[in-house]
Amino acid sequence: MIAALCPGLVSYEFVSGDKNTEAIYSVTDKKPIGQTTYKLTLTNVNDGIDSLVNAKPPVGTLTIAAKWRVSRGQLVEEVEIDGNFMVKKMAKGNVEKTHPEQHTRLLELAKA
Repeated sequence: MIAALCPGLVSYEFVSGDKNTEAIYSVTDKKPIGQTTYKLTLTNVNDGIDSLVNAKPPVGTLTIAAKWRVSRGQLVEEVEIDGNFMVKKMAKGNVEKTHPEQHTRLLELAKA
């Protein structure tokens, strides 16, 4: 799943938690601003998965909280982005650009 969520994935490492319920990972991937490492928390809930990204890009801090749910065969995602204006703008652009492809990958993984 992490590979589907991080198209520029360089590496990831399990940090703590329970992979079946809630787990924290250290993820390194390539972004438009360069390579970055951040914490990714994945939480399994009854109707999907919640993800939380805590990152410290060079221009501020960034938090992305998402709820991923399947509804009528479609993956629905609610995203909240918190950070300064510049970081939020970059993150929003990245979400709009990459997440439709991520939805397709995740649905393919779920069917496999």
